[in-house]
Amino acid sequence: MSTDDRVQSVRNAWTNALRAEVLRVGRRIPEVARVVTVGMWIATYADADGSNAFPGRDTLATLAGCSQETVTRAVRVLMGVGVLARKRRPNASAMYQLLMPLGGGLDWQAHIHHMTETRQRVARRKEKEQKAAEAATRNASPDAVRKASATDVPDSVRVGGSEPAPDVPDSVRGRPRNASPDAVRTASASGVYQYRPTFGRDPLPDHTLAGLSPQPQQRAGEAVKDESSTGQRQAAKPRDTALEAVRARPVLARCTECTIPLPIGDTGLCQGCTDYLATARPERRTA
Repeated sequence: MSTDDRVQSVRNAWTNALRAEVLRVGRRIPEVARVVTVGMWIATYADADGSNAFPGRDTLATLAGCSQETVTRAVRVLMGVGVLARKRRPNASAMYQLLMPLGGGLDWQAHIHHMTETRQRVARRKEKEQKAAEAATRNASPDAVRKASATDVPDSVRVGGSEPAPDVPDSVRGRPRNASPDAVRTASASGVYQYRPTFGRDPLPDHTLAGLSPQPQQRAGEAVKDESSTGQRQAAKPRDTALEAVRARPVLARCTECTIPLPIGDTGLCQGCTDYLATARPERRTA
């Protein structure tokens, strides 16, 4: 059995130390596990002494299952706590060196903000702060509350002058308007409301009233007023005049056979009866 103690490489010692750190603060700061995961993949590319590790960001992002921005943030945290060193190279990926952590535990709380303060979180926090500031400005301050004056006189002035408020209050929400005394309609002496006719006149009282408009002509046979005399007479009706003219005519003779009226001046038989009797039987003709 060999009594020689095996010497642990820097890479293995670094891996065991970071594993212990995750078990120590992982539940209190969950982001530490994500940071150490990126560090473990970097350690797989390092030599036994912890040098010559130069994986690309895209490679580490694929292995760790995160974005390249997350890889950059994790490297910043590892460098902040003092367990990783980075050396940039022109036109090549950066060279990483594993550094053994000092005893007493690492101060993750002081550097974990590089992992948690993402651009999205910063933007959301600024947006919330801006909304809170706008809400604070919209809220009325205690000094803005209007207080009643000692004289019980409102300090506000009505639009239109400094005249005192009328005795009749305006309508207020929830309170009916008081009826004006002038609004009560009074009955006329005759007991019937008298309305001035507006046809043929201007209904607006502030205008000069126009004269009566021309009225339609009266129908034939209606009574007309004779303004030339003091009395009134009745106009002659055309129907009566026509009847009188008809009555003045001589009485028409009638046909002796069929008794229909004959034209003026004719007597005896009408033309129809004359033609009929001319073609009838001799006995009818002699009769």
